[in-house]
Amino acid sequence: MKTKHLGICFVILLLVILSWCTVNNFSSNEVSTVNYVFGFPKEPSPALTEYISDYLLEESHRKLFKENDAFVFADGKRDENDRIMSYYYYTEARIEKYYERVFNARRPYSDLGILKAPSYINESLLLSIENPLIYSLPVLEMQEGNQLKIKTALNETVLDLPKLLKEYGIKENDQLVFNLLESSENHFILEIEEGNIKNSRGYSGLFLNLFIKKDLSEIAVSEQFDEAIQKKLDKGDLNSFLNDFKKIDSKGRYVFLYNWKIIDIETKKIVKIRNEDYLSEDGKYVYINGRQDHLADGIQRIQTIDNYEAENDIYEIEFELNYEEIAKVLKYLTNGERIADLSYFNEDYVIVNIDYRHPMVGSAGYLDIIVDLQGNREDPTLYLVDLDKDYETNDY
Repeated sequence: MKTKHLGICFVILLLVILSWCTVNNFSSNEVSTVNYVFGFPKEPSPALTEYISDYLLEESHRKLFKENDAFVFADGKRDENDRIMSYYYYTEARIEKYYERVFNARRPYSDLGILKAPSYINESLLLSIENPLIYSLPVLEMQEGNQLKIKTALNETVLDLPKLLKEYGIKENDQLVFNLLESSENHFILEIEEGNIKNSRGYSGLFLNLFIKKDLSEIAVSEQFDEAIQKKLDKGDLNSFLNDFKKIDSKGRYVFLYNWKIIDIETKKIVKIRNEDYLSEDGKYVYINGRQDHLADGIQRIQTIDNYEAENDIYEIEFELNYEEIAKVLKYLTNGERIADLSYFNEDYVIVNIDYRHPMVGSAGYLDIIVDLQGNREDPTLYLVDLDKDYETNDY
C-alpha cells in the first residue's frame, strides 16, 4: 500500500515539475514597454460610447444614425403583432451619464449586464421620438390586409403589399413582420418578413427589402440574399439609390448597405469579405484574419475597404498583441490559450477575448483585451479586463 501511495505522490510531483517548467518557459521573456492598464477605462471617449451603445442595444434596437448629438434607433425585436414603427434616441451626454457607474465598479461587466436590462434601458436611457418627421424618419403603420401606411416629410401613401409583392407569394392574411433597416435624407429601406413562405433558395423564411425614395416616387424590391441584390444591381433597378447609401471611403466609391453589405458603386458589385477576415461595425475597415477560429498574436493588420478590395499591402493600422507577455503581466499560470477571438471591431476600438489554458486542467483565466486606437495606433493602450478577479487600475 505504501508503495502505491509513493507512486501516486511521485506522479503528482512530476506533473507539478513539468507544469512549472512549461509555465517558466512560456513566461521567460521580459515584459515590454507596451501601455498595459489593468481594468476598464476610467473616463468616457467617443469609441467607448460607441461600443457601449452597440453592447446595450444590439439585440433590441436597430441603430439608424447619429444626428448632431443624438443617437437615433428604431425598434429591433418585432413580431407580427407590432403594427407601428417606434423610434427612440438619446444624447451623448445622456448615455455617458448612464454608464458612468462602470468606471468605479469592481466588476465592470457585471454593471454593464445590469445596464443592459431592457426595463432599465427603457426607464433610464431611451427617449421616445414622438414626431419621427423631425428626424426625417418615415411614419409606418401596418393596417388590415397588409396595407402599409407610409408618411414622410415629402409625401404619404398606402402600399398594397399583397399587390406589390405578388410575385413573392405575399397574401392579405399573411402574418408579416416589418423592420426599418436604414434611413437617410433621400431614401429608406424596409424589411418585410414572412416565416412560412419559401424563399428563392428553397427553404422557409422570406425576407424582402423595399428600397423606397423619401418622396415615394420610386420603390425597388429584392430578396435579401447577396445573389438577389446583385441581380437587381445588374439590371440597374438600384441605380437611383446608389448615391443615397452611406459612403465609407474617401472617394465615395464604396457604400455600406444596412450595416452588413458593401457595394462598389463603380462596378455595381457586392464586395466579398473573405471568411477569415472581420469587417468593422461601420464598414470602413477590415481586420485581416480577424475571424479565424484562433486569433493569432503578433502584428495585427487593418486595412480600409478600398485597399482591401485592391488587394494591396497598405495597412492603415498595425499594432502588436503578445498573449505570452499579457499572461506574465497578469501572473497567470498557463501554457497557452484555449480561446482567442475577436468580439468587437470598430475604427478606434478592438476587443479580443482570451481564455488561457491551465497547465494541469481547465482555465487559467479569462480576459478581455480592449485595444484603444484613439491615440497612438502603432502603440495603443491595452486595457486588461479580467472577469474573475478584481484589479485596481495600474499603468504599466
